[in-house]
Amino acid sequence: MVIVNHEEIRDVFAFVGKELLANYSHREAPADREEMFERFTAANEWAEEEIKKFLLDRYPAVHWSDAELVFEKQKTPEFRGAYWVLDPVDGGMHLHQGCAFWGMSLCLVENGQPSYALVYDAYRDECFHAFHGQGAFLNGEPTQIARKTRVHDSLLVTAPPAVIVEDPVNTELTIWSIGKLLPEAFAVRLLGSVALQLAYVACGRMDAYWEYGEQLYDWMAGALIVKEAKGSVTDIRGQEFTWGSIGIIAGNEPLRQEIQTLLMR
Repeated sequence: MVIVNHEEIRDVFAFVGKELLANYSHREAPADREEMFERFTAANEWAEEEIKKFLLDRYPAVHWSDAELVFEKQKTPEFRGAYWVLDPVDGGMHLHQGCAFWGMSLCLVENGQPSYALVYDAYRDECFHAFHGQGAFLNGEPTQIARKTRVHDSLLVTAPPAVIVEDPVNTELTIWSIGKLLPEAFAVRLLGSVALQLAYVACGRMDAYWEYGEQLYDWMAGALIVKEAKGSVTDIRGQEFTWGSIGIIAGNEPLRQEIQTLLMR
């Protein structure tokens, strides 16, 4: 079992987040998508290097996943022991447009199960974290899932595929599902960072989250925090959320179940 020093890791994320804001958020927005990709790559690589350097120094026996964008490798655990899953800039387009709601996420996987998760919001200096079996926290204070139990009353959030032209099937499913849920819900929003949207579900700011796809690592940290906040997380069909899951629904159990029912019609 890896003994994680959460406060130390949180401080590293705070430092990296502050530097990202200082070096990327204040610029004029990119002129085109090529410039956006250039800035995103530079920021992502710098942040990953800084965080990875720290984690390798403090936890030299823990492996490192490089499969953030390789969904085939996310269908089963990559290592038998412990390894880190990092998204250094989640929702990075917002960072480079000078907007809020981008985040950073980290998950420790041990023996095939998430054991520690952190989601950090540099704009608000908010850190969400959870250890398996120990509850969920926002800046050190316990947090819990929202109380609303009906879609009719709820604020729901989702996200389209990161690169729409490369994933037309899940793009169409996202559009279709918004069409199903928007008339039923109080409101539906697409806010940006997937990990941060899940963290907002975990603290009750948003009521539930759903998404289509196979990108388990995008969801893993936020999903653990939701579960530890007494929430329910399944795949899009209501099955256990685990390796090989297709899609995600997260919220309290009555709300999660109603969303699943609406999407299965």
